[in-house]
Amino acid sequence: MTVIIVGAGSIGYYLAKTLITTTNHRVKIIEKDQFRSVITANKLDIPIINGDGSNIITLEKANAKSADILVALTGKDEDNFICCQIAKNKFKIKTTIAKINNPKNLEAIKNYAADIVVSNTDTLSNIITQQLNAIDYHFMTHFTMGDTSIVEFLVSEESTMKDKKISDINWPKDTLVVAITRNKKSIVPSGNTVLKTGDDIIISTKEHNKKQLKKLFN
Repeated sequence: MTVIIVGAGSIGYYLAKTLITTTNHRVKIIEKDQFRSVITANKLDIPIINGDGSNIITLEKANAKSADILVALTGKDEDNFICCQIAKNKFKIKTTIAKINNPKNLEAIKNYAADIVVSNTDTLSNIITQQLNAIDYHFMTHFTMGDTSIVEFLVSEESTMKDKKISDINWPKDTLVVAITRNKKSIVPSGNTVLKTGDDIIISTKEHNKKQLKKLFN
């Protein structure tokens, strides 16, 4: 998954550093100030795009169309507003997050630009991690019975599981496909059932298998 951070100030820098050290997701930074771009590039081994994040051309340079999350962290609420609007409407980025500096701008940014608006920057890392998990794998159902969990995954267009028979997939040990929902209809799975894009799959598995299942569905 790809995250674009607009603004390489102290918040943007530490957010990027946290993401690249604690996750496997791709992170890019857009920064208007050339000197700060160079400093950040020397500190972090990630792509740094020098330019205005509220400009379509700059976002194109950052290949915004391939991003899953955009986080606008500039010091100007109007720039964060425009950045999120363009990201959502022009590049169809799934989730946009904006930091507000003036609480009076909360409603406008929330209603017309960003999916999530943050004023308390301490929560940014947790929010982005939650959003990445929601994009990475559809994890709507989760309850535990001893060391066994019931989880729910969504087969995406990019998933390696797509168009494969259940019997042909190298499932983790002690994993059972319990049910499949396709086009709002329930399917009783068998070894010959072929998984399709959009399938909602209920799986019974051991708690320690969740990371392996996530990799399979990615």
